[in-house]
Amino acid sequence: MKQEPKTKNVNNFLKFSGMGIQMALTIAIFAGIGYWLDGKMETKQPYWTAAMSLIGVFGGIFSVIRQLPKE
Repeated sequence: MKQEPKTKNVNNFLKFSGMGIQMALTIAIFAGIGYWLDGKMETKQPYWTAAMSLIGVFGGIFSVIRQLPKE
């Protein structure tokens, strides 16, 4: 019976570290799309990179909040 709390802690660790990795990948993908758009449109300032990075941040936060347990 002492194995249950240890397993629960490991499962929580994996779940929350997965959320962090998912958020980082979301931001990186959106920033990459913005970088590509800046190159395609030949903008002098990285407006697309900044805008898409912010969208990635908000999307990542939204995704993490949805996955949090309702306790």
